[in-house]
Amino acid sequence: MTEDTRSTTPTSTPASTPTGTTARRSLDAWLTMWNTDGDIARRICADDFRIHFAVTEPDGSTPADDIRTAEDFARYLDWWHGQNPGVVFTAVADAIDGEHGRLLWDVEAGGTRAGGVDVFDFDPDGRVRRVWSVGGQRSMRS
Repeated sequence: MTEDTRSTTPTSTPASTPTGTTARRSLDAWLTMWNTDGDIARRICADDFRIHFAVTEPDGSTPADDIRTAEDFARYLDWWHGQNPGVVFTAVADAIDGEHGRLLWDVEAGGTRAGGVDVFDFDPDGRVRRVWSVGGQRSMRS
């Protein structure tokens, strides 16, 4: 029996994997959406979008747990912006590997800075399907 030495590395992107360009557009718009305009969610999030936060709201509630669509997320962001005026997110570092991405970010509010990480799954069109978001108590720039 002889060993097959042919390369198994695909020479083109499979139809079910987003291109780096389409996923990059979604990732680049992510913090702009958080900082300014929840309507961006309707453009960059897949119809079956889900987000999973590791934190609760200050009152202990978890309204983001009910998000099931891009439309739900846009409404949530409008509410969130009203609850958190003046909060600014900045990108620290990111990476995209096919249908997966990561974003390290800082958030500043009232002179206090903290950081976090978002982990993404993209759909074949490069829109965000899933996000797992964890915030910390220190800047990611350190």
